[in-house]
Amino acid sequence: MKASVIGPSLLSIIVIAVAILAAGNSAAQEGLKDAVSRQVRAQEASAAVQERINALDDQTREMLNEYRQTMSQVADLEAYNQQLERLVASQNVELADFERQFTDIETTKRQILPLILRMLEVLREFVAVDMPFLPLERKLRISELQNLMGRPDVPTSEKYRRVTEAYQIELEYGHTIEGYQGEIDIGGETRTVAFLRYGRLGLYYMTLDGIEIGQWDKESDSWQKLDDDYRQSMDRAMRIARKQLPPDLTRLPVRAPEDRT
Repeated sequence: MKASVIGPSLLSIIVIAVAILAAGNSAAQEGLKDAVSRQVRAQEASAAVQERINALDDQTREMLNEYRQTMSQVADLEAYNQQLERLVASQNVELADFERQFTDIETTKRQILPLILRMLEVLREFVAVDMPFLPLERKLRISELQNLMGRPDVPTSEKYRRVTEAYQIELEYGHTIEGYQGEIDIGGETRTVAFLRYGRLGLYYMTLDGIEIGQWDKESDSWQKLDDDYRQSMDRAMRIARKQLPPDLTRLPVRAPEDRT
């Protein structure tokens, strides 16, 4: 078998072809590299865009949440403002009512103070003509009330309360029995005696030695001696008034009420 012989011209053609192919492969590789590089850059750009999109989505969600929270706060504030408006309106009504009441109270105070003074004067006159029991205590109470009426720092309500309290005390005297010691003027002589008060039906006295007894006579406005027949009853009544004996019937003179009209 004979080896084939390649001529110079054919070899040159092959070398040129290889060179061309080599040159063609290098260009193809460069083109491929450029294509890959462009694809990578496109993917990177796409990823960057997606990141921006994701960031925008997150920011949009945050803004949406903030918007919803803001709208919720606005709704709460509107409800609170409406409640405040109703409260203010109610307070304005109450304030107007308080102002009216204050005006009425001031008018009532101007009207009631003369009434209180008149009540006190009637009480003073009543004590002056009543049976003379506990004279110092009762006169002192009225004197204190008169001083109270002249004090501007004492409210009218307190003045009224104190006067009505004095009336209540005088009223209770008519429903109680009381025994106490005091002084009495008998025949121009001041003596210490034991007093017995039966409500307002009778006022009696007994000397401390138990010898002399008497009663207050409303008709003559003076003290009158009683017969010795009442001494035992008087002593028993004194003990009952001092709670030394249980309540029981006693025999003492009582004048019938008179019509003084």
